[in-house]
Amino acid sequence: MEALENAMDKINEIKDNLSGLFKTEVLDSVKQYGLDKLNETWTEIENSAAIFQRTGYSITNIQINVGIPPTLCLSLDQENNISDDEEKNLLEEYKDRTVIYTILLALFKANAIQQSIISTQYKFTGLNLEIGLNPSMQMKFSKVVPVA
Repeated sequence: MEALENAMDKINEIKDNLSGLFKTEVLDSVKQYGLDKLNETWTEIENSAAIFQRTGYSITNIQINVGIPPTLCLSLDQENNISDDEEKNLLEEYKDRTVIYTILLALFKANAIQQSIISTQYKFTGLNLEIGLNPSMQMKFSKVVPVA
């Protein structure tokens, strides 16, 4: 009976070791894939400064949120609104560049939303765009300072 208990203990120990090793390898793999995608996305954004100038937005800040997977967060300020035709032209021109196209879609969606909001006290000033598995966008509105 004692031999059977010892054998079961040994099997459980081996199972725990394999499970821990598997979890570590999977997490390391996911983390590395995330970092590789993050670097790829960063390079794409950095090489596309001229495109963003054409959108009426400027990138003011880039943050990396470290996690599994990591995410990239862009802070963009709106300098001016571009026409619907300019938006369509940019989307057509960059439809084959997945990262840039996705960012453009978010910017132009923000344009549509902010134009539909009627406020006398707040003005749309830009947005934060999080790029990752679950992309998100936070629009920024600032209090309008009355002219004295």
